[in-house]
Amino acid sequence: MSSFRTFIWDPFLLLGQMACLQSVFYTAQSILMVLYGVTGYEPYLSHIFSFQMLRSSAVIQLLSVLLCSYALSMIVQRAKHCLDFACTLHFFHLLICCLYNQALPTSLSCKDFPLQIFGAIICTILGEYLCMRVESQEIKLSGGPSKYDL
Repeated sequence: MSSFRTFIWDPFLLLGQMACLQSVFYTAQSILMVLYGVTGYEPYLSHIFSFQMLRSSAVIQLLSVLLCSYALSMIVQRAKHCLDFACTLHFFHLLICCLYNQALPTSLSCKDFPLQIFGAIICTILGEYLCMRVESQEIKLSGGPSKYDL
């Protein structure tokens, strides 16, 4: 019995989507840091992976979260998966930060935690909104001539 959009668990698809989303996140941060460098800001890799946030790197990270929410609508294309992907994105970012710093964050009062939580919320809400807009578009049935038309 077939149904509309049956779910088939494909681990390679999920890993590919997650890798693509992580790439968009870090690429957006890097490009935004370089663009912000025109104002005299010196971008360093430690600004992306540090547990202590600077104001400029926090703004850059929030802007990259906005770009990731758009990427969610293009890569994942399902509103009900946006929360999973946004939380996984930020969890992997936390793991990468721990590996980069070779330490775990020592307290919850670290400036990075509220930013990550806020970023995950923004990414989820905006990603779901954009996915729902794509999902609710009208399906056009009348198109050009079919190959079966004579």
